[in-house]
Amino acid sequence: MQSFLEEVVDYLTKESHSLEDTVFILPSKRAGTFLINALANNSQKTFFSPEVYSIEGFVEKISGVSYANNTRQLFELYGVYQKTSKGEVDNFFTFSKWGQTLLQDINEIDRYLIDAKALFSNLSAIQEVTHWSLEASKTKMVQDYLDFWNSLEQLYTNFNTELLKKGLGHQGLVYRKACEQLGTYLEANTLKKYVFIGFNALNTAESQLIQNILKETNATIYWDIDASFLNDPIHDAGLFIRAHQKSWPYLQHHTLKGISAHYASKKDIQIIGVPKNISQAKYVGKLLKELQLENVEALKSTAVVLADESLLNPILNSIPEEIDTVNITMGYPLNKTPLADLFAQFIELYINREEQGWFYRKILELLSHPYIKVFLTVADTDHATIISHEIKDKNWTHITPEKLKGHANTSAQLALLFSTDTPSAENLIKRCIEIIWHLKSKFEIVDDALAIEYLYRFFNLFNQLLALVQENNFINDLKSLQGLFKELLSSETVDFQGDPLEGLQIMGMLESRNLDFETIIITSVNEGILPSGKSNNSFIPFDLKVNFGLPTYKEKDAVYTYHFYRLLQRAKKIYILYNTEPDVLEGGEKSRLIAQLLTDNTKTDDITASVAMPKIEPNEKVMDCILKDEGLMQLIEQHAGKGFSPTSLSNYIRNPIDFYKRNLLGINDTLEVEETIAANTF
Repeated sequence: MQSFLEEVVDYLTKESHSLEDTVFILPSKRAGTFLINALANNSQKTFFSPEVYSIEGFVEKISGVSYANNTRQLFELYGVYQKTSKGEVDNFFTFSKWGQTLLQDINEIDRYLIDAKALFSNLSAIQEVTHWSLEASKTKMVQDYLDFWNSLEQLYTNFNTELLKKGLGHQGLVYRKACEQLGTYLEANTLKKYVFIGFNALNTAESQLIQNILKETNATIYWDIDASFLNDPIHDAGLFIRAHQKSWPYLQHHTLKGISAHYASKKDIQIIGVPKNISQAKYVGKLLKELQLENVEALKSTAVVLADESLLNPILNSIPEEIDTVNITMGYPLNKTPLADLFAQFIELYINREEQGWFYRKILELLSHPYIKVFLTVADTDHATIISHEIKDKNWTHITPEKLKGHANTSAQLALLFSTDTPSAENLIKRCIEIIWHLKSKFEIVDDALAIEYLYRFFNLFNQLLALVQENNFINDLKSLQGLFKELLSSETVDFQGDPLEGLQIMGMLESRNLDFETIIITSVNEGILPSGKSNNSFIPFDLKVNFGLPTYKEKDAVYTYHFYRLLQRAKKIYILYNTEPDVLEGGEKSRLIAQLLTDNTKTDDITASVAMPKIEPNEKVMDCILKDEGLMQLIEQHAGKGFSPTSLSNYIRNPIDFYKRNLLGINDTLEVEETIAANTF
């Protein structure tokens, strides 16, 4: 199989003698790695590597403005909001809940080069018309509500101004500046040849940039799409490229380059329903083992594509031991690591502290965390478990630091975890950093590389938090710190290192852009996951978005349809897995993409649909039998000497084994703290 990027390299080497002055622009960095590899494999001689950019990197270079990370944007926006707001100002914790939505809208407005004044004017007019008070004189609450919508334009303008003063921008602002700076950039780079590869859906800024470069310079563009999707007027996989064909002046006079016709070739497509997510992960492991046995080399051109990226951990644990080379493109979300849960519990502990101390359940939860057990283990003694038993034995419903002072061996660690006074946000972050240092020394002894990597990522995260808290005085309460911690955590990942050109590839849907594999395994192809369906996380109503040309969920669905079918174009073996037991949290019924595939007459003979179920073996129950030896007879005689209670006799009649364990061996129920006095205790 010749991949799309290899085909493009073939075209280019036939057309041009030198690629050293060429600038390649692709949708992602990963595709750039594969392109350079294809260039190296195709070349018969040594040459200087050309410039290769992702579209985001290329736009940043043109604009001269650097991208601000999400947290920096949120802080800048809050600072501007404090200055702009005329009425009551929300604290940072409350603001962070709606500030993210506003950031997304501002980003979209600039990426699509919308006239912000006109849009915000329309938006405030809609709120004026639809607000619930029809009285001539408005109440303070209604007036504050309308003032907020009227202030959005000023907030947007001031926010962009503040970022540009610091040489920073959100993605949309960088794109808008690039459109303004394009002429200057092209004048300074007159000898370059530009090649755009594998684009599909483009925002207005990207579309303008590419069109202007195609018009003004020696540039060309290659599209990664199959003719069967492009020529079908209602197929969503070709929606955007058909729209470009109609609206771009360049494409009126130039034919589309890169169009293939691989989709019609013979394929083996298996659509498999599997109950629940973990079963899908186990099934992927089974498929990989079969492929390994069939042909070891086949795994080099195999990709597991995760529509639901939270499946990464179960998938990694299901990969057969025989497969030794695996490359993971996607990062593992930091909020899914054990440390995230530990620090979330630690911050929560001080937020929910009561006057009489901490409620015992919160303490027991923290002490049961595996990392706290490591933290409180001294000389091979697990003090976390000892303290947990002490709390239950002494029936402490509320715990203060004074009650834990008896554990001299761990006094320093306990003082770090359980402070007498409620610490400030800055102090709590410093405590978290100290906990990381303690844990680091413990994990270095046992050489746990993954745990040390987690600790390193959290060390960076808390240092970033510390700098932000020291720089901005509005993070002055623990709830704001908690909100900021969750916000930072949601966007951070632990990145895996590997060779992207070797072995089995595991990736998300977006990472698969421009890449081709002979065997594809796609998981979680359910409604609400692939495509993600309706989500209206925006201040801008649907009809206003349509009117101004902003993307809605319809365009997002078409983007994922394109990615799905693009994966199928050149593949020979395709396994499409979906969850047969849908629920609210894990997506709905099987995806419309599967239904569309099943109704495609050209592919009917290639498709096999089945439902996989776990192999269930009958578990034969054997009656438990305890022989009455001499020791047991003595126990029964001793118990009989004391007399039988009605409860013990009922136990014996209902379940003799229960009588044996409870009444003869004295094995009682698990010891628990009594929050209210039970009758027998009283």
